[in-house]
Amino acid sequence: MSLKFWKPGTAGPGSSLDRDTQTEENVVQCAPAYSSLSIQSQRERLPIYKHREKLLYCIEKYGVMIVVGQTGCGKTTQLPQYLMEAGWASEGNVIACTQPRRVAATSVAGRVATEVGSLLGDEVGYTIRFEDVSDKQRTRILYMTDGMLFRETLVDPLLSRYSVIMLDEAHERSLYTDLLLGVLKKIRRKRPSLRLIVSSATLDATSFLDYFTSATSPDDAIIVSLEGRMFPVEVAYSQQPVPDYVMAAAKTAFEINVKV
Repeated sequence: MSLKFWKPGTAGPGSSLDRDTQTEENVVQCAPAYSSLSIQSQRERLPIYKHREKLLYCIEKYGVMIVVGQTGCGKTTQLPQYLMEAGWASEGNVIACTQPRRVAATSVAGRVATEVGSLLGDEVGYTIRFEDVSDKQRTRILYMTDGMLFRETLVDPLLSRYSVIMLDEAHERSLYTDLLLGVLKKIRRKRPSLRLIVSSATLDATSFLDYFTSATSPDDAIIVSLEGRMFPVEVAYSQQPVPDYVMAAAKTAFEINVKV
């Protein structure tokens, strides 16, 4: 069997068994919502914006803050920026935000770098397995996978360069996230100045609160609930396989819109 290579100007590679490859060339890409607005206007439209002062007050007073908010409210992108603007990244300190998946770490870091107005890898960076796009001297907000932060504890057991560590998507309870919860609890005994943020998209945050609350420090943790979301999220499944998933998704979205 001879191998065939794709040439520019010819039909793109694909399998005609499960989809019509010709229709994929006519897909229209739409700009994201509010793309015509300025970066600052887009940030102010997020539901988390009205909780900014409350979040900064709680992180100053409490050692552990459990943030509960729906997907799309702006926890991942805005909270590290609020902390940097409030001075938590001064004097060489770094604000870390862990993600359970590599794609999330890279994409969110790119978005935050755009909002901050810096190149990716300068003031805002990310580090994942086999790839480190950050600068040890200039990076102030660092997104990483939870596994990379756990690896760093082997070199620096107290994670001394971080002033705030945010464990995002903690409700997924991945292996490294659970390990970090235990390690960071011990680190805070040696470094009470270290602030920990546990971010969750579910309302079951009392287990995190009970874990970080002890008899000697009953007021060391607090739950902050963020009300509101940018858009309603509902999952719709197709009952059977479709040859053109793009048209099927568009048709389903249209039917849902008509029913609403």
